[in-house]
Amino acid sequence: MVNILSDLKYWILAGVILALIIGPIGEFSSTVLIIVLILQMTLSMDGLSLNAKSIKMNSKPIMYSVVACFGISTLVTLAIGSLFIADHPEIWNGWIMLSAVPCAVSCVAMSFYFRGNTTMSVLSLAVIYFLALAVTPLITWALMGESVSVLKIFSYVILFVVVPMAASVPMKKVKIKRNTRMIAINILMFAMVFLALGANRNVLSTEPEIVLLVIAACIIRVFVVSFLMIFIFKRRGSGRDNAVVYIPMAVWKNSGLATTLCFVIFGSAAVAALPCAISLLIEVLWFAVLSSYLDKVWPRKDDTLSPANG
Repeated sequence: MVNILSDLKYWILAGVILALIIGPIGEFSSTVLIIVLILQMTLSMDGLSLNAKSIKMNSKPIMYSVVACFGISTLVTLAIGSLFIADHPEIWNGWIMLSAVPCAVSCVAMSFYFRGNTTMSVLSLAVIYFLALAVTPLITWALMGESVSVLKIFSYVILFVVVPMAASVPMKKVKIKRNTRMIAINILMFAMVFLALGANRNVLSTEPEIVLLVIAACIIRVFVVSFLMIFIFKRRGSGRDNAVVYIPMAVWKNSGLATTLCFVIFGSAAVAALPCAISLLIEVLWFAVLSSYLDKVWPRKDDTLSPANG
C-alpha cells in the first residue's frame, strides 16, 4: 500500500478522473491552488541550500544546468507554443508562462533515482530558483508586455519560491520519513491536477482538437527533446552522472507553478492554464517511461562491468 501511495502515477490518474467527473469548483480554486503549491514547494525544497564553496567547485556544471533550464527548455517551449499565437492567443499566454518558470524541484529526485550527480543537481536547482526571481518576470514582461503586471508576477514568484525556501529551513529540524513526505507531495500534486484540469473541463470536452494539439506539442517538448539529448550525450561520450541532471532540467518544467501563475494572473476560468496542466501530465508519463528506458539504452559504466552483465 505504501508503494502504491508513493507512486505519483496513481495520484495523477486519480486527479484526472476526478477532474473530468466534477469539473470546476468555483472562483476560490485559485486560492486553494496557491495554498497547495506553497505546501508542495515547501516539502519539495527540504535540503535545498546554497553553499558558496560548493557552487564555485561546480560552477561549470551549474552553468550548463542553467542553460538547460532557461536556454534549451525555455526556447523550445516558446518555439512550440508559438504555433498557437494566431488561432489561440490565450493558450499562447499559457505557453509563455510555462517557458518562464524554472525546472521542477523533482529534478533532484530524478537525479537521485538515476544515480546521477545529486550534489550538483541540488546546487544547480538552488541557483536556478534564485535566478527565477528575475528571469520569470522578465520573460513574461518581454513577451506579454503591459497585458500583465510584472510586479504582480514578481510578487507571486517571491511567494512561491522564497517563502517555501524559508519555510523549509525550520523543517530540517523535524524528522519526516521519506515515504511520508513523498505521499504528502503526491497528495498535493493530485490536488493540483484536479484543480487545473477541472477548471478546463469544458475545453477538454468541447474542443478536443485543441487539447490533442497541446498534447502533441507537449510530447514533442518533453519526449523528443529528452531522447535527442540522450542520443547526443551518448554519441559525444559525455558523463552519464551529469547528463541525467541536464536532461530533466531541459524538459521538466515546474508546471504546477506555471499553472498556479495562470490561475492568479488570468483567472481560474482562463484556458491559459491548459498547456501547463497537460504538460504536468506528460512530464509524469515521461518520467515513468524513462524509468524503464534509460538504464537499458545507457547503463552506468559500473553496471556494464559487473559480473551479471559479463
